[in-house]
This record gives sequence, structure tokens and C-alpha cells, in this order.
Amino acid sequence: MQSPLSYMSRDRGELFRSLAMVSSMGISVVLAIGIGVWFGLTLDRWFSSSPWFFYIFLFIGIAAGFKNVYVIAGREIRKDNDRNK
Repeated sequence: MQSPLSYMSRDRGELFRSLAMVSSMGISVVLAIGIGVWFGLTLDRWFSSSPWFFYIFLFIGIAAGFKNVYVIAGREIRKDNDRNK
């Protein structure tokens, strides 16, 4: 039988692992959208086409951010399934 401290340390490890996963999802969404907006604004400035490139790359950034969340969540689900086997 394991001691209560080993259960607490395992639970704490799971908590930190989950927190890291959620944080990486949030950061990846914000960065993807930010890069898309920056790129769109830069192209609009170069070609004087405001706001077309802004909106195009905003939506591309949003799609990329959600794709990153999908990939990270899938990776974590596979890891969790491998741990529970």
C-alpha cells in the first residue's frame, strides 16, 4: 500500500501536467492569432488594402490556433491512454 504522500505527489504532478497543457493551448491560440493579425496589418500597410488582409489573416490565425488546440489535446489524450494501459 502506498503512503498518502505518494498519492498527493502523484495528484500534484497530474495537476501541474494539466495546467501546463491548458497554458500551452492558450499561448498557442494567442500567438497564432497575434501573428495572423500582425501579418495581415503589415500586408495592408504595404499594399494599401486595409482591412482585407487583416481580416483574411485574422481568420487564418484563429483557424491555426484552434488547430493547435486540437493537436495538443489529441497528443494529451494519446498520452493518457498509453498511461492507463
